[in-house]
Amino acid sequence: MLSMVVLFILLSSILSGCLQSSKKDGGEDFVFTALDGTKKHLSDYRGKIVILDMWATWCGPCQLMMKELKKVYENYSRDNLEIISIDIDSSESAQLIQDYRDWFVQYYGIELDWIFGRDDGSIWEKYHVGDGIPNLHIFDKNGKVYYSNEGYESYSTLASKIDELIG
Repeated sequence: MLSMVVLFILLSSILSGCLQSSKKDGGEDFVFTALDGTKKHLSDYRGKIVILDMWATWCGPCQLMMKELKKVYENYSRDNLEIISIDIDSSESAQLIQDYRDWFVQYYGIELDWIFGRDDGSIWEKYHVGDGIPNLHIFDKNGKVYYSNEGYESYSTLASKIDELIG
């Protein structure tokens, strides 16, 4: 009987630890695959403002959005802010996304030097606003959605939202 009680306590502590760690800070979380194949989480970037940019290589307005996102990186410290661009087209490979980034540098002279990854459909399902792309979300430092937008968004609007979060 004593061994059953010990087993129950042990299992309870193990399971409760797992449950508590899944969303202990109350912020949002999602998993994506970075271009190098590693799994990353939104929660990896707690303490930073995170811009989630959902896009695809064939999307013209997404190209314009990336030019605005580059302005964000030029004007805000990466110590305080991270951009995660997630390709939502499951038919597009990591190599195609990397080729797109290389093309972007050649065509526009702009290096897309933030985090890029691929979605398995779960991020799009959870966060899309309308059915169009680009689809953008700004998360506060605790991982809570602060701002969402479907379609192109200007740098000035992004900057005002980031400034509000910085305080």
